[in-house]
Amino acid sequence: MILNNKSGSDIENSIYSILTIDRWESLNHMEYKLASLRPVHGRLALDFLNWVIEQPGLELKHLTHILSITTHILVRARMYDYAKSILRHLSHMGIGSNSVFGALMDTYPLCNSNPSVFDLLIRVYLKDGMVEDALETFYLMGFRGFRPSVYTCNMVLASMVKNRRAGLVWSFFKEMLAMRICPNVGTFNILLNCLCVEGKLKKAGYLLRKMEESGYVPNVVTYNTLLNWYCKKGRYKAAFKLIDRMGCKGIEVDVCTYNMFIDNLCRDNRSAKGYLLLKKMRKRMLSPNEVTYNTLINGFVKEGKIGVATRVFDEMLSFNLSPNCITYNALINGHSQGGNFEEALRLLDKMEVMGLRPNEVSYGALLYGLCKHSRVDSARSLLERMRLNGIVVGHIVYTMLIDGLCKNGMLDEAVQLLDNMFRDGVNPDVITYSVLINGFSRVGKINNVKEIICKMYRTGFSPNNIIYSTLIYNFCKQGDITEAFKSYAVMNHNGHDADLFMCNMLVSSLCKCGKLEEADEFIRHMTRIGLVTNSVTFDCIINGYGNMGDSLKAFSSFDEMIQQGHHPSFFTYASLLKGLCKGGNLVEAKKFLNKLHYIPCAVDTVVYNTLLAETCKSGNFQEAVVLFDEMVQNNVLPDRYTYSSLLNGLCRKGKVVAAVLLFGKLMGRGTLFANQVMYTCLINGLFRAGQPKAASYFYEDMVKQGFYPDTVALNAIIDSYSRLGQMQKAEETLSSGRLCPNLATYNILLHGYSKKRVLSRCFTLYSTMTRAGFVPDKLTCHSLILGLCESGKLDIGVKILKKMIVEGTAVDQFTFNMLITKCSESGEMGKAFDLFNTMNLLGVFPDQETYNAIFNGLNRKSAFQESHSVLHEMLGEGFNPKYRQYINLIKGKCRVGDMQGAFKLKDEMETLDVGSHNVAESAMVRGLAQCGKIEEAMLVLNFMLRMQLVPTIATFTTLMHMFCKEANLVEALKLRGVMELCGLKLDVVAYNVLITGLCANGDAATAFELYQEMKQRGLWPNTTTYSVLIDAISAENNLVMGEMLLKDLQERGMISWDGSTQHLHEGLVVAMEKLKLLRCKRRNNSRKQLRKAAHSL
Repeated sequence: MILNNKSGSDIENSIYSILTIDRWESLNHMEYKLASLRPVHGRLALDFLNWVIEQPGLELKHLTHILSITTHILVRARMYDYAKSILRHLSHMGIGSNSVFGALMDTYPLCNSNPSVFDLLIRVYLKDGMVEDALETFYLMGFRGFRPSVYTCNMVLASMVKNRRAGLVWSFFKEMLAMRICPNVGTFNILLNCLCVEGKLKKAGYLLRKMEESGYVPNVVTYNTLLNWYCKKGRYKAAFKLIDRMGCKGIEVDVCTYNMFIDNLCRDNRSAKGYLLLKKMRKRMLSPNEVTYNTLINGFVKEGKIGVATRVFDEMLSFNLSPNCITYNALINGHSQGGNFEEALRLLDKMEVMGLRPNEVSYGALLYGLCKHSRVDSARSLLERMRLNGIVVGHIVYTMLIDGLCKNGMLDEAVQLLDNMFRDGVNPDVITYSVLINGFSRVGKINNVKEIICKMYRTGFSPNNIIYSTLIYNFCKQGDITEAFKSYAVMNHNGHDADLFMCNMLVSSLCKCGKLEEADEFIRHMTRIGLVTNSVTFDCIINGYGNMGDSLKAFSSFDEMIQQGHHPSFFTYASLLKGLCKGGNLVEAKKFLNKLHYIPCAVDTVVYNTLLAETCKSGNFQEAVVLFDEMVQNNVLPDRYTYSSLLNGLCRKGKVVAAVLLFGKLMGRGTLFANQVMYTCLINGLFRAGQPKAASYFYEDMVKQGFYPDTVALNAIIDSYSRLGQMQKAEETLSSGRLCPNLATYNILLHGYSKKRVLSRCFTLYSTMTRAGFVPDKLTCHSLILGLCESGKLDIGVKILKKMIVEGTAVDQFTFNMLITKCSESGEMGKAFDLFNTMNLLGVFPDQETYNAIFNGLNRKSAFQESHSVLHEMLGEGFNPKYRQYINLIKGKCRVGDMQGAFKLKDEMETLDVGSHNVAESAMVRGLAQCGKIEEAMLVLNFMLRMQLVPTIATFTTLMHMFCKEANLVEALKLRGVMELCGLKLDVVAYNVLITGLCANGDAATAFELYQEMKQRGLWPNTTTYSVLIDAISAENNLVMGEMLLKDLQERGMISWDGSTQHLHEGLVVAMEKLKLLRCKRRNNSRKQLRKAAHSL
């Protein structure tokens, strides 16, 4: 501003003088004339502004007014950056865009400003992301008759596209046209990009044609915009057509165009095609730049082609292009991933020589590679080098190292590194904790996971969706559905939403555990929280019912799946087929397979493998071979799983030799390579067949072939050695493997040592397992207590059980039953009932075996009234007592003289229909007989005969035995006649009773006649028969009968005798000794079998 009659410099001096001597009122009397202002005027205005701001008591409206005037002056003085700073200050004063515009309008005529001030305001709003305010200013300008420049409008459009607000873009463009703001090529470039972002490439092409028809000349940016999106969508043919069109228009493609093509090709793992484009560039006399080469190098590295990437790097150097940090970082990453650390370190050194400072990315790539290849010491050394070189080691590098350690199973070192982070003042982020949680939860170390989560909370972080997903995924993978749902509950409580993937994972886990009702309920819960089930959800449910053999429900779920519009897959059909197979409906399964052949693409290897595997499991190997032939005829190629099923089927049938021959034949063809599953099938089969040496040979061969067993295979091998009692071999196998033991491994070893009663090793293993972070489960508990029970340390077993319950270990029915049985056998019924009550408190429901153990224990203690109460409780719980239990109770009542109680039990048997009527009466007869009440027993027997009830063979045998004991052989033989009249044939035990009685009374001849009768009836005399007869014949010195007995024994292969009658007595003595040995051996074998059955439980 200047006065009329003075020069510009004089006016400046006058104003300055007035300001400096505080004569403000003089300004009001000066006459102003607007003219162009220079930066010096702007600086003067800024000085004045700064002075005004410092004055106390300045009101907001006055401040707004002076800021607006200053803005106008700065715009007129072309000091746009200062003007934008003041406008930014105005926009953040909280007075709203409407008020800011109003203040600028009020002062606009005072300074005779120009509309560019409003353009600047719009641009300030856009820069700060205040798009709504920018739009309001745009509309206010239109209302006041101002038109923003097309460049400002383009900036508004670009911001809208960036914020994905496509609807506003087109409405704004219409407003531009309505305000007669003429769009330029830049406007159309933005609109083209908007259509491309929305995926409307066809409309973008149409807009390009309309643009050309309207007289606009597209530039390289226009075409590059469209070309970029053609490449992103893989429409390379359309892209090349557009390039030809550019050529026709006289627009040559530039380096940016080619770089764009090369970048998209490299992203699609087609770097070789990208390199061909580079060659094409050179032919067209276009020189590739650093970006071109960096893109190609990175692309080849990503594809694992580090050799090609190195050659491209050498070519880059040959054209005098300077590699930058991006170039070197890509190459370092490539060499590190491939384990070529010498070359990676050489490149790192070369970077420094070239004057490029390696950054965190350079070192990070190398560190990650070292950790990935278990070179932890080298990684630590590199970390120290980073510190020495002044590189700030942030949480990203630490997280990378921790991730590498976790993936290599070095979990303790990973936790130590986390502690080092805190010591070095580096704060971990959520990703750091996520990596550690994933590492520990993957191996089932729940306690460690809980510790890390506690550390998270202490450092101010809380688990996010990713961490909860990690926990749930790993718990589901390990089959720990309880912990998975605990994590899910905590996640919901903390306000995190579950996604479909997570819920499907939980459904799948419930189905795998056989909890189909809970899975159905959870699906209803999914619907309640707004998640729509998909085909994966239905596949899980159908597969669950298929595994249970419930084909009816599987097909019902399949119908529901189709009704909801989901498409079944191979997996769906295989699950339906599995349901039919596991339900024992193999014929129906075969029919269903035949129907599937009519559905396009419904039958594949998976479907055939499902039926083949179940056919093999059913033991029908002949049918499996037929199915295999049909598979080949239908052009469905067998795979490794097919042959694994056949091998497993042969091993299950005990045809291990055939399995080995089949395996050898497959390997000899060279068309199929073995895998871990095949080897594991053979190794297990050979172990079961008692061929540990052959199994060990195949195990060594598997390792030689490079098939290191996974944890499942390793556990199977350890379990096989454990079952054979070769615990040393089991431990050697574990130590020779490269894998860390998991909970199942420890459980197998614990069970093996428990069977061998090596308690010291059991507790050492248990201690190692808990220190390693594994939480004991029900199998751990069972194995430990089994060893204590087998070793007779029942009290310690009960104490260990209670301790584990307090610590939160799940205890199953088998463990409680084992302890209750042992307590009952040793007569400690107080402990047995205490365990029974604990069982109920924990929600572990007693079964038939539990009640049987308590019943037997009470019977041993002659607590028959309590035994009777147990039978009633069994009935109340839905278990049917066995007729033998009533018989034992009746016998017990008779033995203690409670005849009335015995008869009541007999009536109760008949009422409850426990056994037939004759069984109940027979039980009464036996009970009376065994307690010496023969007369009463005979009265009941005669009553039965009058009622035309047939007593059991055991009843007659018991009575005959009692008569023989009293030497009343006449009555015993009479009973034999009655027995035959009832249509009952004597068994070996009955004959032995009579033969023993006759021999005891010196009637060896009649006893021998009964022996002859036994043979004629096809009954095989046992060691008891022969022992009794040999004793009697030796005492009478009956040579004829002795000779006949020795001949019979020789024919049966029980003795060797030369037939000489001179040494007959010696032969009988030898025969007697051999019979005693046989009886002793059989007794020991039966005990071993009982012990083995107990161990298998």
